[in-house]
Amino acid sequence: MPSNPVTGAAPVTRSTAAILAVVVLIAVNLRFALSSLPAVATLIQDETGWSDAFIGALTTVPVLGMGVFALGVPRLAGRIGHRRAVSLALAVMAVGLTLRLAGAVAITLLLSAMLAGLSIAILGGLVPGIVRERLSHSMGLATSVWTAAMFGGAALGAALTLPLSDLMGGWNRALAFWALPAVAALAAWLWLERDQPARAATVTIVRLRDLPWRDSTAWALTAFMSVNSVVFYSLLAWTAPSYTERGYTPETAGLFFGIFTGSGIIAALTLPAWSHRTQRRRTLFTATVVGCSASLVAIALVPTFAPPLILVALAFTLSGGFAMSLGLLSECAADAAGSARLTAMAFTITHTLSAFSPFVMGAIMDAVNSWTLVFSLLAIIALLQMPAVFFLRRGRLVK
Repeated sequence: MPSNPVTGAAPVTRSTAAILAVVVLIAVNLRFALSSLPAVATLIQDETGWSDAFIGALTTVPVLGMGVFALGVPRLAGRIGHRRAVSLALAVMAVGLTLRLAGAVAITLLLSAMLAGLSIAILGGLVPGIVRERLSHSMGLATSVWTAAMFGGAALGAALTLPLSDLMGGWNRALAFWALPAVAALAAWLWLERDQPARAATVTIVRLRDLPWRDSTAWALTAFMSVNSVVFYSLLAWTAPSYTERGYTPETAGLFFGIFTGSGIIAALTLPAWSHRTQRRRTLFTATVVGCSASLVAIALVPTFAPPLILVALAFTLSGGFAMSLGLLSECAADAAGSARLTAMAFTITHTLSAFSPFVMGAIMDAVNSWTLVFSLLAIIALLQMPAVFFLRRGRLVK
């Protein structure tokens, strides 16, 4: 997910297709580290005996890193340039995922998670700027495509990690496998940039005191995204384990998890454009909130009722709401600098708060051993997006 965009106005010197392809390859890598581990969480716990809370922490750490490191991304890009910053982030991601080869070594897995959070924060902060700088003539299409690519990466990590663990002879090898796409993205990025002249990136340096703390629209958008992400990252960590513990095989649970993460692609490609055109935007946001909460109630109370259908509905409404809110980060700002400040506020708070949700839900599960309670709680939390929707009407600019 994006934060702190780097802005610029350099002309596009390569074909749009080549640039977009590399952006997609980078974006796909933004979710492998997050979605791959939950797919084999049951295998890890069977081998190690680690608690649900600790498994949740392995998802908490990278998301927390995304929030903590967000404000430093523009400064890093201003110091070394966006080309080197992207290269550094992809290299760090590859190293972090390779560390998972160590297997059931808690400190190594936590270090891997921290490095993943750092790299995702850098890339999430720079990809929107690359789109704005290099694809300004087709920014709407590019934004939809790279957002969909993130959901696609989450789906691949969720669906393929468990089969890879069988094929490669261990969950640690399957988790480390996802370093290879990061290496491929690094090679593609270096190829794309090989003839580009060295230039300093134009950045908006974001300081805490400059963020729109007193603006109601900024807070509404931040609140909506924060609550949405609390639900999303909880589901990212616990969807597959919940179905396994409810009697499904790990393979079937992994398939369900892949359906959940993959269905967000459709939402990312359709709902933002619909939101941009419709005069009933708040009605559309309301529909996503109600649909999300209703889907969670179904999973809580009747988990065996058409799981694929329910998970598609859940992903479409949850991810769709988030994808629409991403578009407002630019629409609600008067200029690029304002967008950078709004994005910094929204994502610093969103990632920092939502980071703890997998750990908290894991701790609740350890205490009460009831997935019905966990998913019912998530359904209630999802409804907390509703008050923010009132402020997400057209024509409101963040000051």
